[in-house]
Amino acid sequence: MTPLGTAVTAGTERAWIEFRRGFTNATDLGFYVVMSVVVFAILWFNRDTVVQVPGYELPSATYALPSFVGGLIAFLSVLGVAYALAMEREDGTLLRAKSLPHGMTGYVVGQVLRTTLETIAGLTLALVPAMLFIDGILVDGVGGLVWLPAILVLGLLATLPIGVVIGAVVRSVRQVNTWGSLPLFALIWASGIFVPTIALPQWARVVGQLFPVYWLGLGTRAVLLPDEAAALEIGGSWRPGWTVAVLVAWAVAGVLVAVPILKRMAARESGSAIAERRERALQRTY
Repeated sequence: MTPLGTAVTAGTERAWIEFRRGFTNATDLGFYVVMSVVVFAILWFNRDTVVQVPGYELPSATYALPSFVGGLIAFLSVLGVAYALAMEREDGTLLRAKSLPHGMTGYVVGQVLRTTLETIAGLTLALVPAMLFIDGILVDGVGGLVWLPAILVLGLLATLPIGVVIGAVVRSVRQVNTWGSLPLFALIWASGIFVPTIALPQWARVVGQLFPVYWLGLGTRAVLLPDEAAALEIGGSWRPGWTVAVLVAWAVAGVLVAVPILKRMAARESGSAIAERRERALQRTY
């Protein structure tokens, strides 16, 4: 096997080991359990309210569930990569990967695959129980069965590079909250994940459409909601062509931006840089 193939295989094996270890760790598993309970509780308490569509009443929980799919993909993919990258830069894992032949390639493969596995597992734990009591969720025919995984894959490809960029530019794990979590929550709100897009202020609609989270949520709603629900969207349409185009554009742009930033960040890594970060951490502690 070539050195590149060995690096990719090592990255794949590392992703599976870390994924399996995470779901046998009480702390990590507890996070997914709490997230599942929160999602279920929100949908449960809104089970009797409705969203008014012209000539149609759509249960609020039915409308919210597909949006939550898009929101959770963005949340888990962006922050999963950002936190992992920031932590492993601090503890020297990234420096060790850099020292190996094609080590950064294997490292990126491992991070992307691990985050993808964790995102799929998190979605399953959070949303499958909720779907058992929510009516009106449907996948329309063979086209829907193809469209839904395509949107989910495009959503992951469009959002993962954002997490890479955040993890590469922050100086510590703590800064991921400042430059990752808070802006992401604001963006999720502006993307119509929690309320119908047409109920948002005009400026929020404009901002939301600039980022992939909105289009990811729109794509999942287009597959899982009845056609009448399109009246709640901007322009009264699901805009499938725009959805695919924007997500593909974000995926391509993300790779073009994230790869050079990650390489530049890795090039600056050294033993002295790690020692300096540890010294700063000790000073904050004491």
